[in-house]
Amino acid sequence: MIRIQGSVGKGWLHQEGGFKFGEKYYFDPEYRWEQDRLIDKFLDNRFPEYPLYNMESNLGQIEFTDEKQIIVGGIQPNLIIGMVAGAEFFCDEDKDSDISVRPLEALLQTPDKLPTTESFLESPLIKGFDKQILRLKETKPDFKVIPPYFWDSSGRATIHGFITTSMKLFGENIFLLMMDDPELVKRIHGWILDAFRTLINHFSTLAEIPVTSVHVGECTGTMLSPDQYKEFVVPFASRTGNELGNLRWHSCGDSDHLIEPLSEVHNLKILDTGSKTSVGAIRETFGKELEINVAPPVEVLLERTDPKELVFWLEKTLEENAGGPLKIVYHLEPGYSLETCLLLCDTLDEKGIVSKERYVKK
Repeated sequence: MIRIQGSVGKGWLHQEGGFKFGEKYYFDPEYRWEQDRLIDKFLDNRFPEYPLYNMESNLGQIEFTDEKQIIVGGIQPNLIIGMVAGAEFFCDEDKDSDISVRPLEALLQTPDKLPTTESFLESPLIKGFDKQILRLKETKPDFKVIPPYFWDSSGRATIHGFITTSMKLFGENIFLLMMDDPELVKRIHGWILDAFRTLINHFSTLAEIPVTSVHVGECTGTMLSPDQYKEFVVPFASRTGNELGNLRWHSCGDSDHLIEPLSEVHNLKILDTGSKTSVGAIRETFGKELEINVAPPVEVLLERTDPKELVFWLEKTLEENAGGPLKIVYHLEPGYSLETCLLLCDTLDEKGIVSKERYVKK
């Protein structure tokens, strides 16, 4: 089965529709719900025949969204941990939010002072999200509350990967520590897993949304060698799969060198890769059962690129996929060619592979 899902970035929505994504968007769930409904209507009118939706890049699933869902704490996973650890949250109205870098760098010298993961639940940020969830459950009983670490009603939780999060929280020295003090890196990665698991289980219980699977965004992992990946990522990925549920594993960019170590991860059901990763190599290692999610290379989506390059990429991807389950995902950003993005849908439709009809929310 082949599917396609496109989403639009905050920068594009600001540029084309004048939408703004200030702090209120992230911390006032009712305001966010109203803003998202306006964006939905804007996209329905702009793209009546194309599957382009308002959702976080590559995280939401349109078939598990409807208008009676309200998102609380819809902030990227490691940003929440970073804020609990003391990082400053900042956002511009025309782009995604972020935090100040390396909030826990000083603790590399005194790892015994790392906060307990249970203490996270007592932080003002998490307590604030708790109050919002409980209030909305009482005042909007006909709505489904989507808590932090979830993006739709499917029950799929979302976290960042272990090297991605450790670099975000502790800084680039984490790479040097892989050689100088590998046991400390493993200790930190175990602490990160414990923190994510504690928060996911907490919000799952509070919002009454059982965990069905976990998306792990290991965006920085491509910087590691296969041996480093096996040592510092795979064991914690397998623990995640064993302890929380089936995995959808994301690896940015060219990840060919990581296919073999990823084959050792427990309960890996979906491999979501960035541009230039060989779909054929994934099929050769994993066979036809594994679902592959893949995004076109940025280079073929840019305004200056010949649209024929997109068609070439698509045909090669379909050939290498060899009939296995495949989902093509893309996120429309400023500087991308809208014509080329829509051509992706048009080509699949013309080939009779995927109809370009738009999903209608309930």
